[in-house]
Amino acid sequence: MNALLRLLQFCRWLTLAAIFLIALLASKPASKVSSIDSPDLEGTLNPYSALALTVNAPKIATITHQLEREKPRDSQVEQLSQALRTEVTLNEPDNAILEQQLSHKNAEVTKEKAIQSIVSVAATGVALESTIEPPKANKSRMSSQPIAGLSKTASEDELKTADGSVYKTGQNQSLPVQPLQASQSNIGACDHQLAIPYTREVADEALFLVTQLFYADMLLSNEMFAYHVDGRFYLPLEFIVEQLLLPLQVDIDTFSAHGWFVDEAKTIQIDQQLMLFWNQGVDCSTTASVIFHDSWDLYLDTKILQQLFGVEVTFDPARQKFDIAASDNIPLSQLIERQKKYQLFNAQKNSADKRPIKEINKQYALVGDLALNIDVGVRTQSIKDDVKTETDSYVQARTDIFSHNSYVAYSHTANGTTFNGYLERILTDQWFNFYRLGDVDSHNLSLVADSTRGTGAVVSAGDGFNADLRTIVVDGELEPGWDVELYRNNTLIGVQRVQSDGLYRFSDVPYYIGLNQYQLRFFGPNGESRIESFSKLLDNSVLEKGSVGVNVGAITREQDDLKQYYADINWAVREDMTLGMALVQQQDEQKQWQFLPRLAVNFVGDAQLVELNYVQSQQGYATSAAIQGSQSYIDWQAEWQKYSNYSTWDNVDGRINEQAFVSLSGGFNELGINWGLNGRWQALNIGSDNAQMNFLLSGRVNTLTVSNELRWSSLNKREQWRDRIALSGRLNNWQLRSYVDLELVPDVMLNQWVSNINTAINDDANYQLELRYQPNSDTEFSMRNSIAYFFDFGSLRLDIDNASNGDWFAQMKWNSAILWDTKPDRWLVDRMSYINTGAVKIIAFQDDNANGLFEEDELAISGLRFSGHSQSNKQTDENGELLITQLQTNRQQKLVLNENSLKDPFLIPAAHIISVNPHPGHIQPILFPVMFTSELEGEVVYFDSGIAATGKLLELRSVTSALTYQTRVEYDGVFIFEQIRPGEYQLFLDAELIRSIKLMPGEFLQLPQLIVSN
Repeated sequence: MNALLRLLQFCRWLTLAAIFLIALLASKPASKVSSIDSPDLEGTLNPYSALALTVNAPKIATITHQLEREKPRDSQVEQLSQALRTEVTLNEPDNAILEQQLSHKNAEVTKEKAIQSIVSVAATGVALESTIEPPKANKSRMSSQPIAGLSKTASEDELKTADGSVYKTGQNQSLPVQPLQASQSNIGACDHQLAIPYTREVADEALFLVTQLFYADMLLSNEMFAYHVDGRFYLPLEFIVEQLLLPLQVDIDTFSAHGWFVDEAKTIQIDQQLMLFWNQGVDCSTTASVIFHDSWDLYLDTKILQQLFGVEVTFDPARQKFDIAASDNIPLSQLIERQKKYQLFNAQKNSADKRPIKEINKQYALVGDLALNIDVGVRTQSIKDDVKTETDSYVQARTDIFSHNSYVAYSHTANGTTFNGYLERILTDQWFNFYRLGDVDSHNLSLVADSTRGTGAVVSAGDGFNADLRTIVVDGELEPGWDVELYRNNTLIGVQRVQSDGLYRFSDVPYYIGLNQYQLRFFGPNGESRIESFSKLLDNSVLEKGSVGVNVGAITREQDDLKQYYADINWAVREDMTLGMALVQQQDEQKQWQFLPRLAVNFVGDAQLVELNYVQSQQGYATSAAIQGSQSYIDWQAEWQKYSNYSTWDNVDGRINEQAFVSLSGGFNELGINWGLNGRWQALNIGSDNAQMNFLLSGRVNTLTVSNELRWSSLNKREQWRDRIALSGRLNNWQLRSYVDLELVPDVMLNQWVSNINTAINDDANYQLELRYQPNSDTEFSMRNSIAYFFDFGSLRLDIDNASNGDWFAQMKWNSAILWDTKPDRWLVDRMSYINTGAVKIIAFQDDNANGLFEEDELAISGLRFSGHSQSNKQTDENGELLITQLQTNRQQKLVLNENSLKDPFLIPAAHIISVNPHPGHIQPILFPVMFTSELEGEVVYFDSGIAATGKLLELRSVTSALTYQTRVEYDGVFIFEQIRPGEYQLFLDAELIRSIKLMPGEFLQLPQLIVSN
């Protein structure tokens, strides 16, 4: 057996060496990285950073034929052009194609011909660069339509050094973008037009990741959503354009983009499956691409963005950030000045936008709608020939009660009965911002007690910071049997399997200086999967001089019923410094009360954090110092703690005298590898010192994420080397997760091997197989087969588990999710849980008096559809109602009206877009008024002659919004404003206020003749 294990160990190292070699070879054409999955089915993994490793076969090189053009005047450009030319021989290509490719660069051709040219030339094995100029847009006379400008952007970000606006949640799998291997002098080497065909696909919500965006080392946004699929990154075009202040318009309704770059003659047109633009980069290839889209933006391949704007784009997997190198075409020195102009242009764009947004704040109901999750089953198991049949049941419920969100869970198994629940409320724009009663987590108090779970009450007030800036707690509720993985900046923190109480909880989650991107990945027993993402920023921007934060709590600890009462107050004496004092009264292991006052000082800089703590007890004291920072290629943290005759929950019976911790992490961007190294040392009052060292690597090989953790420990003078390997990802239609735990020293031994694979049999069924090998347990080998069948109203799962010692287990489980809509007394039954998702009810009606209220004499509007959710084929019913469920609750949701579903062209909604942040337990009603448009007509003549004042500009400005309409006087002196949104306006003639006007739905208003001087 030992010989077999040593052979397996040799093969493992040989495989890892081969992977590294392939990564080195593949890194030149394209480097790739992604995040890592590594679940432990028996509990929570110790925190560790992940190492990213990616292997991708290099793409076949494309030979580019450089067409002869006029010789550049600049000799350097001529030399560069000559160096880039490649002589090739065509195998009797189509003469018509060659003629078209060699035509004069001013010739205009249709998009169909351009596509035909590219496809035909591709068949010959040579990619020819297009020299086609796009047809110029036709210009028509100014009418009463809103001011032309950029379309509505999805973000309101301004140019800042910190903070950004969240688009959406996504999957934190990442691969680095290979930068253009060129200096600034190379930009423009392919300075001619390209025609690149593309296909358009809807983005998968699970494939988004939250990243930072930098330009020339300046932070533009802390939260940019990038799309990652098939080993490539796709970045949001409109978001990039807005951050860099570029003259490009994205129309999400038509999934198109138009504009120019560098100068107005170099136009950009992305429309109808063809991209026509002037190449600014050094990559001259015209390989067909894919554009992904959602309700917010168009997502373009980084290669296309580099061709569009002639910039280098790189990705740092360890910090989850994109860097755009400085370019002469986008000078950093002019960004601030350009920002002022762009803000003015952006205001015009917003005023002209025909798709206003209706913002809906989070609302609590006096008595909310009820969300239920019911899981019942029967199981029979045989242990040492003792056969027993038992029942299991689990019920979760969530609703709003007296404007508070409430949650309860009940579980009954053969091991006993559990019950938990809480009542909470999040308050905005108030000094008291959060409180919870029932099952709570206490706040983290360094040297006194880490955050712990129990029963009691917690309150937070003031500004959202506290004395301990090292770690956070991530927890939540879920159905039993689910696996939860937590990642920070693409690094696996830990894995848990939800037990019968329906809770998961990750404590001591790293919270480092800079931006912390967190992602939760959930895997269900029926093959379900979903992702939630959030971010937390730690730098001096979280502090404001004079601000105060207060945390108060009373808790009875879950595991031993020990009690704790505390009040923690923190004051920002400067923008980079806080002083804190905590008063703690808690019971020790003998249930004797201790009074523990604590003082804390924090220094928070742009890239460093220093934290000092001191606690005094009746018998002794404890002190600590922690420091962390971030450099160009490495993040680091160090902490030292000293105890002197001091005992508390974190140091029971004073057994620890001194301890220290050091952590280093970073990544190799070119190779797409993340690494981590950390160590811990403890000096005990009794016995020898303890020490531990971990070396961590993680990465991605094609569609699989790989991680390796090598751990050395010395406990009671016994040294041990262990190694854990994890593999996770998708192979074709199979989802795979596999974990191996090896002991290397003193003896080579396989401690555990677990593999789980599952696949969808069809749309209604899922199969799952789990294999477990644990040679040190009573059941050395076991195998579980599971098959789940899905109904519209629930799911049925059969599990059969067989062990090598003859024990067996069989279980049948039924799960249903119920949502009770109390207003019409409607019950919805589904297989997808409503416990952790939100719901809204859109009520569409014809608002005849423009007051925004649905009154008895007003008509409901049926047939309206909205995008931005998973049930976009549903429409408002005869009552004008549309119930949308399964919405994520950790961010704003954007629901966009499908304008084609509004049949009457003279009807216009008060807002085309609904932005809402729902929460579980309350179906949030949203009134959606639709009105008939108005018209305004008049005549303008000159005072002396009475001749028509042809060409005079008139502007209609909304009093309540930034909406503006413009028109000009026609040849006969008449002006017309058509399809105007009802409301209050001011009419301007040549920027001079003429009069105020109120337009009602469907109104046609004729103004008296306006007379102006000559």
